[in-house]
Amino acid sequence: MEKIKIVIIGAGVRGRYTYGDFIKNNQETCEVVAVVENKIGRRKKFKEIFSLPDDKVFANINDFFEKEKMADAVIICSSDNTHFLACEKALEKGYDILVEGPVTNSLDKLVNLQGLCEKNKDKIFMASMPYRYSNFFEYLKKIIDDKELGQLININYNSYIGYEKFVHYYVRGSWRLDSDTAPILLTNSCYDLDMLEYLTNSKCEIISSFGNLNHFTRENMQLNMSQLCIRCGIDKECPYCAQKIYSKNKDLNKYLHINPTEDNVNEILKEGQYGQCVYSCDNNVSDNIISILKYKNNVTASLNISAFTKEESKNIRLMFTHGEVYANMQDNTISIKKFTDDKEKVIQIEHGNMDEKLIKDFFNRVKTKNNNDMKSSILSILNNHATAFAGEFANISESVVNVGKFYNEAVEMTKSIEKLFL
Repeated sequence: MEKIKIVIIGAGVRGRYTYGDFIKNNQETCEVVAVVENKIGRRKKFKEIFSLPDDKVFANINDFFEKEKMADAVIICSSDNTHFLACEKALEKGYDILVEGPVTNSLDKLVNLQGLCEKNKDKIFMASMPYRYSNFFEYLKKIIDDKELGQLININYNSYIGYEKFVHYYVRGSWRLDSDTAPILLTNSCYDLDMLEYLTNSKCEIISSFGNLNHFTRENMQLNMSQLCIRCGIDKECPYCAQKIYSKNKDLNKYLHINPTEDNVNEILKEGQYGQCVYSCDNNVSDNIISILKYKNNVTASLNISAFTKEESKNIRLMFTHGEVYANMQDNTISIKKFTDDKEKVIQIEHGNMDEKLIKDFFNRVKTKNNNDMKSSILSILNNHATAFAGEFANISESVVNVGKFYNEAVEMTKSIEKLFL
């Protein structure tokens, strides 16, 4: 059987450990034939892992796309601001695509993304929305569709980032400036907005949002603190101390160094941005935000995003006309309470590997050239991305925003600007 040939664009944590490990463990069906990565350490390590020749290792996207087509598909997991360009060039070359979310981090590119989809209907063009392959959310959808609890009225959806991950990504890390990346409603919660659409079986009609940066500001830096955690006078009692976080949470160390040994990590924390005091960074991303959403079928929802939890978790409460459901994604339990029954039914959901299911679906579609009824097509994510941008506009403008009208105005504005300049 001929192997599916894959190019990985972006050899960071997702590229190396999620997609790279899957391909490494399934070499009888697929293989990496090239990598595109701008960081030399990651590039060298990926080349070593997959025994790639020099002419199949690229430092930037443009160099790679100047070459003739060399694989069946590309998996795009580079920085968010490169996703649209990589998709555009890959489609021109005839590649099938799986791209990480957010698929684009700007509203004008989102508008143009729709055009890309319409021009390339024959391609496998998929977004990496792993929750769509989750046993947890599939079971919640089954409860809704079975209608044993009546009609779904309201969803309370809590997305808890966890204090360690928040300061890593949004205070010290690559997502700390929304002007360089995108609003947290998109970067953190395009997946959550996607699941709200999935559960309600409807599109968001109206959104309002309230959030700001409360805690991780220079105003909260005290005289006995230092700009670097290693020189700080209160490091022992500070929960955000870099040495403390990265010595405890080994998963985060993969983001700091391609070879995350204790010595390598400590060297980075001595002077780099990841060792900086959380009260002295240049971050501007909201550390809490709550959005109120009304869907076209009149289901309402709240989406609460917060940095201030001990652990990363999600919990969801669904309220029906004849009962309620509480679901905790951290321990994969779903609790069902009927109004006519005093008993509580608790279900333990099998975890499953949603990333693996997504990758297998993509590879199978690449192999069979089947783009019918794609579970995670690019077209299907446009509205959740638009909702995120509308939610951020609602927050900044302190207004209630009609998502459809907001997106249509963005389409007209984008057309006008492109006509003027192009």
